[in-house]
Amino acid sequence: MDKAGVRAITIDDIAKKANVSKATVSKVINSYSGINEKTRQAVLKVMREHNYWPNTTARSLSMQRSYLVGLFMASELLDSFFREVIPGIEATLGSQGYDILYFADKRPGNTGVTFGYLEKCRDRRVDGAILLSYIRGDIPEFESLLASDIPAVFIDMTLEGPYTSYVISDNHKSARLAVECLHSLGHREVGYADGTSRSVPAERRFQGFMETVNRLGMHCRPEWIFQDSFDEEYGYHVIENLESMEQQPTAMVAQDNVAVGMIRALWERGKSVPGDLSIVGFDDLEISRHYNLTTVKQQKYEMGVAASELLLNIINHKSNKPIVMDTDLIIRGSCMSIK
Repeated sequence: MDKAGVRAITIDDIAKKANVSKATVSKVINSYSGINEKTRQAVLKVMREHNYWPNTTARSLSMQRSYLVGLFMASELLDSFFREVIPGIEATLGSQGYDILYFADKRPGNTGVTFGYLEKCRDRRVDGAILLSYIRGDIPEFESLLASDIPAVFIDMTLEGPYTSYVISDNHKSARLAVECLHSLGHREVGYADGTSRSVPAERRFQGFMETVNRLGMHCRPEWIFQDSFDEEYGYHVIENLESMEQQPTAMVAQDNVAVGMIRALWERGKSVPGDLSIVGFDDLEISRHYNLTTVKQQKYEMGVAASELLLNIINHKSNKPIVMDTDLIIRGSCMSIK
């Protein structure tokens, strides 16, 4: 009975109303595979109609799972790239009955800074973890997690272990597409601006950039290469440096945030894109559309989905094979032909 004296609905009631067995209802609740989708939806419909959801604690004890996934982020939640990845994580895990626990990262001022990643996962009893936005310098921090039995998936960091895998975009291809786009428009003098080379995506993009530039017989002077930060302010810095040079490129390949900073800096100087400089970006962030930026699109929402599905596979003792996501060139108006 509830507080009003009305008998609370039970799993037996749900089974009768959905015309299925109690075992089937239990399998639907606990996200077992092998249930006919029509049957699954019928059970869920009855559960919704009667506002029935199982006791989380009891469910966790019976399944020996917490139905919690820890989410670690090296950058803030406002990070423009991962802000588009996270909805894919939330939608995928949520549909399987999981909640997400956002962990405070080990930044100065956060409590629990002495806790490592493994200790936090153990302490909060998460079933697995997804880790976003880390760089090579963070690798030693993950050694205990990699050696543990905690399922974990990294996004944009290529780490593997018995219960660990990763999801990353084909960043080498992204750079190739960007350079080939500029080459097709007649550009031969091209520069590069991206974040730190300690970032795996930035490192692979630069490798792809240089290989394609050399293959196509293009030119990139060392002073036209900028590798430090992923923010707009850095884009201003790039333009300030370029305009002080006697010889300048006709085009730049740059990460989207940096590219937007470059565009704004050029506008403030009375110049235009692509009239004075053609630019191709990386990522296709939401802001890039407002600046008419030609860019190479990463499937950010789909990356979140893929990471979540991969984590669920590891939790359920299935494949932990890494996933490489495809990328595509999005043509807008930031490049012009100089043929």
